Amino acid sequence: MDTFESIMERRTVHMWAPEFVPEEVVLKALKGAHMAPCHRLTWPWRFIRVGQSDRQKLFELGVQLKAKDAPASEELRQKVARKLKNPAHLIAVAQVPNEDPGVAKEDYAAISCAIQNLALIVHSEGYASKWGTGGLTRDQRAYDILGVQTGEEVVGFIWIGVPERNEIPTPRRPPLGDHVRWSSSGER
Repeated sequence: MDTFESIMERRTVHMWAPEFVPEEVVLKALKGAHMAPCHRLTWPWRFIRVGQSDRQKLFELGVQLKAKDAPASEELRQKVARKLKNPAHLIAVAQVPNEDPGVAKEDYAAISCAIQNLALIVHSEGYASKWGTGGLTRDQRAYDILGVQTGEEVVGFIWIGVPERNEIPTPRRPPLGDHVRWSSSGER
């Protein structure tokens, strides 16, 4: 599959089949992520592979965050379990801090490129991914579970697995022409 085809066909998956994804696929995707452009050569990404026991802890914390102060229903527990425990692999991505706001902004852009590289490789290998954010990315208890270093910020979780269903709808996008323009001089 060529790069353009991978970009056009890749979709975010939300529900996962309980199927295996080979370790080689994840390692290849991480290697590709590490090759992302990084203007300042800061290599600001940290990929944290989340093992089963820590996924269980994140699951319990996720249920607690979703339920807020009420007891969690079995339906809620199952929904969170399908998100956190079912995909074959779960990776947290943390950003190393930088005191310079301009560098920090460029570092986040580099991390975004790294995650896109990872997602495209996973797709080209026949699997699926999701970059998710939410309460767990902002909760110190999740940071403690993951062993996130002081000052680092979790910018998301990457799920890697097999989609629960084959057909994933393509989101309707506005026409490209609505988002491309020439500079104010109008010269071509």
